[in-house]
Amino acid sequence: MIRPLRQLHRRMAISLGVFLPMAFAAGIVARKPAPVMEALPDKLAATSPSFPAELWERTDLFPKSPIKVRLLREAAHAGGYAVAFSAAKDFLKPDLLVYWITGNPSPGGALPDNAILLGEFASSALPLPAEAVTNRGVLVLYSLANNALVDTSTPANFGAPSQ
Repeated sequence: MIRPLRQLHRRMAISLGVFLPMAFAAGIVARKPAPVMEALPDKLAATSPSFPAELWERTDLFPKSPIKVRLLREAAHAGGYAVAFSAAKDFLKPDLLVYWITGNPSPGGALPDNAILLGEFASSALPLPAEAVTNRGVLVLYSLANNALVDTSTPANFGAPSQ
């Protein structure tokens, strides 16, 4: 009883040893090439506005962290606003995101529902929403990896002529 089963097993192993490499090679030959695109369509291309005009620079906006915040604008007296952040090399926080929160939120460990994501902390310039220009609010640094608030700025209104 064992001998016929061993012979059957040997024949199956040999046939699989021949058939599987042939099937693999046939699959490689039959697959379609990956699509290649020379350039993105204009509607999908990310065009980030430039913000050459610097309105002010502050280092006292975040009380717990030594972060330099610059308020930028598309033109000296017109256009949209943006903020840029810079910090010392030893200020290392994983996956640091910047949020805008209108009003003066109570301190807590979670982001409120009205938080607006501005972008990644390491970005060159983060465009501000219209709410940040017209209303008073705070910037929040949030570590996605730690799932915790890193720091909250003092309340600010970026549309005000002087800060």
